[in-house]
Amino acid sequence: MIEELTTTQPAGRSARQRLAGLRLRFRDPALEKAYRDDRFQHNLWNTRFAYLAGIGLWVGWGLLLRPYMLSIHDLQLDARLRFGVFIPLLILGLVFSYTKVYRRVWEWTSFAIAVATLAIWVVYSSKIFTLPAEYGYVGVILITAFTYTLLRLRLMLVALTALAGLAFYLPYAYTAKYVVPVSETLATLYIVSFGMLGCLSAYWIERFTRDLFLRQRELDQERTRSDGLLLNILPQAVVDQLKTSSGQRIAQRFDDVSVVFVDAVDSTAQAARATPEAFADSLDELFRWFDELADRHGLEKIKTIGDAYMAVAGAPVAMADHANAAVGMAMEINAGRESVRWPSGDPIKVRGGVATGPVVAGVIGERKFAYDVWGDTVNLASRLQEAADPGQVLIAARTADLVDRYGCGPARTVEIKGKGPTPVRALVDLPSAADARDAAAELDPS
Repeated sequence: MIEELTTTQPAGRSARQRLAGLRLRFRDPALEKAYRDDRFQHNLWNTRFAYLAGIGLWVGWGLLLRPYMLSIHDLQLDARLRFGVFIPLLILGLVFSYTKVYRRVWEWTSFAIAVATLAIWVVYSSKIFTLPAEYGYVGVILITAFTYTLLRLRLMLVALTALAGLAFYLPYAYTAKYVVPVSETLATLYIVSFGMLGCLSAYWIERFTRDLFLRQRELDQERTRSDGLLLNILPQAVVDQLKTSSGQRIAQRFDDVSVVFVDAVDSTAQAARATPEAFADSLDELFRWFDELADRHGLEKIKTIGDAYMAVAGAPVAMADHANAAVGMAMEINAGRESVRWPSGDPIKVRGGVATGPVVAGVIGERKFAYDVWGDTVNLASRLQEAADPGQVLIAARTADLVDRYGCGPARTVEIKGKGPTPVRALVDLPSAADARDAAAELDPS
């Protein structure tokens, strides 16, 4: 019996350890169902081809053998059963394979068609007198072979089909007076031998497909885990590009995005007053909250730098309303800043800066690589955050021109390191956290 594959099993466990016994079945019903669904998907077109091939063989063999049927009775019987029963059975199976019900009963349908064909074939071959007795058991062997070659039925169904062939044909062979003893012996020998070979083949095929299914599940689980880890450091759009880039450098230019920098004020002094674990817990809680807000407003987190948090709206996926999204996130952080506290109990004060403009973005490095954005827009957002007072968000003039959902104070000039006097505006009328969330919902109703 095949044992259930679980995440607690050792990674190096071999297929032989997972597969045991002749009853090929997973202990876990959910795993067994998943295997059968997967097997149906892989075998559907194979089964349809088997039906078509069967139809072709019935027609082809009928045309080849027709000159050797030397009586009108044989010719008429052959035509009636071949074109009135055998071929229509396969056509019905082929048509049925396009229905929704077929998914649940596809193996039993194929098995039923094979057994019905065997039963009718034995009656048919017993009535054909101008062909040798070998004609009967060769047909039984061919019909049985279809179940484990083209139809690829499970071992149990192949074994039942082989037994049905024996049960139908041998009583006829040993009771018909015109079947000589040597033909009886040959019929028994060939049907039993090919039946055993078919069962052995079906066993190894099913054993292999089940083991392959388990390995594929393991591979999918590892792939999902790897993708999850990758998505913790790279945006989804960039991960998709990496999978198709064939090792090429990923770099893009965006003409208009909005960059947000948020900094926790007085973190150095707070770190000196708290244990490392307590300080790290507070900062982790703060940045987890920032991550949640970035997702809500549609921003992409870029990185944390010490106690500063950087995110961008409009990259790597373009966003039409990036300025409102970036400002909305910054304002919601400010509105709810007292909900997160330092280990000392003091509320965490933040200051922020938002700038809008062109950037270059891409993935750099060979080890510990990361997605990053560069350009004057990034530098300006960082400088605005540094120039802001605690509890204040400064936005660049370009950002203020695009923002229509939030209030801005009058324009003023601030001395920015590396840029000199720079016109900026401060966000005013800070909303409550609930109001900020409502504004975010207006930007993205989903």
